[in-house]
Amino acid sequence: MPPRRKRPIKRASKKKTAAPAAKPVRLASGLAPEMQAVNTYLAVANVIASIQFLEQAFGFSRGVVLPGADGQPRYAEMRHGSSVVMLIPKGDATAATGGAAALYTYVGDVDTALAKARSAGAGVSEAEDRPWGDRTGVVTDPDGYRWVLATFKKLVPFD
Repeated sequence: MPPRRKRPIKRASKKKTAAPAAKPVRLASGLAPEMQAVNTYLAVANVIASIQFLEQAFGFSRGVVLPGADGQPRYAEMRHGSSVVMLIPKGDATAATGGAAALYTYVGDVDTALAKARSAGAGVSEAEDRPWGDRTGVVTDPDGYRWVLATFKKLVPFD
């Protein structure tokens, strides 16, 4: 009987293949240009000081900055890569949350999303069309966190 030849053992390739790059989520007419589906919405004591801190400490860059009647910023977008942190003054009654921190979340249809959240037992405000072009409503989840649900409707020129 002839000797048996050993078959080479096939080993799994050690090459790592990169996962496909995640594509930005575009919700049907719900996502505002250059925004993410979920954005941080911080209520801060001093918008200018927060802008400067985010620039110096973390390398954020300024996006849209809107002044209020007093000349101080009433809204600022700070960008880091594709992420956005929105800054508003604490207690600003004209903000979507009345000047409280939240997660600003774009959805395809804010009215439908608010109804689903209400059915799930969340505290839910009524939807409003906002002067900045979004239709928003605020949901308070069971842990007390605020979520601004927003549907982008139109681009509004910044003054």
